[in-house]
Amino acid sequence: MLVQAVLFDIDDTLVNLAGAQHVAFRKQLATQFGDRVSSHPAFDVAVEAFVHDPKDFYNAYINGKMSFAQQRLSRVIDAMSILQLEGAPDEDLWIAGYEEVVSQHWVPFDDVAPLLAALDERGIAYGAATNNVTHYQRLKLEQTGLAFDVVIGTDVTGKPKPDPSMFREGVRQLGSTVENTLMIGDDVMNDGLGARDAGLISLLVDRKNTLVNPERVYKVGSLSDVLHIPSLRFDNKIN
Repeated sequence: MLVQAVLFDIDDTLVNLAGAQHVAFRKQLATQFGDRVSSHPAFDVAVEAFVHDPKDFYNAYINGKMSFAQQRLSRVIDAMSILQLEGAPDEDLWIAGYEEVVSQHWVPFDDVAPLLAALDERGIAYGAATNNVTHYQRLKLEQTGLAFDVVIGTDVTGKPKPDPSMFREGVRQLGSTVENTLMIGDDVMNDGLGARDAGLISLLVDRKNTLVNPERVYKVGSLSDVLHIPSLRFDNKIN
């Protein structure tokens, strides 16, 4: 299969958001409730619940059912219930305060820069399709040294992944074709199946080897493996 352009998911594909969230959540929780909370036997469970959001509060936000602040506070309340903490989350602490801390810890994964450099060498255009608003994600990329010309956020088409509109708009802005554009992400439904069903070449990066591998979706353990998939040929011209 010929790859002439690449779309990337951003959070936990290019940027280690989960790592930054771990740091920020622990800091803000200790600020509001004291260091004693870290000794709770379910502390790690509460951290994971906040970061990985098993109740899908963030998806409720991107689908217009909650505000950004509501999904953040709902995740905090869920974690508090696990820790049996009473009261309500301090909104200033968990909205503006949390944002200040988490943004200081945004970093790209080590396997990102080598792949982008290799794509540049081959003349392969690349951009991002992300389930967050464009300006916020552009800031994240710029802050981590990954400024992209093409960033498709949920505000561009009005529908988040896995809706095909985001993928197709990314393809359009990259000047590619659907069948020659590779989508790389870390979410099976939003990235893997969404891109596949929209007609793109679909690939999941699974650094912890925890994701299922749907049919007709490639999977790698690192972005360093992307260019070595035998059935993919990276070339900006059709020969």
